[in-house]
Amino acid sequence: MKVLPTLTEVSQIANSGKYNVIPISTEILSDFITPIEAMRKLKTVSNHCYLLESAKSNDTWGRWTFLGFNPKMEISCINGKIHQEIDNKVTECDVQKPADYLRQILSNYKSKRFDYLPPFAGGLVGYFSYDYFYYSEPSAKLQVKDIEELKDLDLMLFDKVIAFDNMKQKIVLIANMDLSDIETNYNKAINSLEEMIDILKN
Repeated sequence: MKVLPTLTEVSQIANSGKYNVIPISTEILSDFITPIEAMRKLKTVSNHCYLLESAKSNDTWGRWTFLGFNPKMEISCINGKIHQEIDNKVTECDVQKPADYLRQILSNYKSKRFDYLPPFAGGLVGYFSYDYFYYSEPSAKLQVKDIEELKDLDLMLFDKVIAFDNMKQKIVLIANMDLSDIETNYNKAINSLEEMIDILKN
């Protein structure tokens, strides 16, 4: 299994002090599974999965299909109350601007971009409801009954990505590693890549 970047390259990047996270990746052929089949398999190992299609404006299929599972973090907000969950530990707080809270979280996940990787290599996935607009324009809030009771935002932070390259018929597997303990976390990232291959194939 060819893994990029190498441990030496990761060490050099970490020494620059610019990043907290590095995406470790490998590639396999996609001729044995489709994205929908992969999604079914991921749902057997995780309650939280996603599938994103990069469709073009003319409704034709885009190049990439992204899948992920086992989020690192869950974040939601209702009426200014943030609910955050990491490893079954729940934190709640009141905020006036959820966007500032999200920026603070993302500042801990500064990652180097690599040209050989797809445009999405990990991060927040979810939705912002229509009501989220009221945080920036409170005067626009309407006094109507909330029938659907959607959260203002509901996001999950994914550090593992399975990207189907529909043009080159390959799958790019990505596991983001923390740079706090380089050698240990590099090996953990490789183990995550091997786990993803095992899930898809077996």
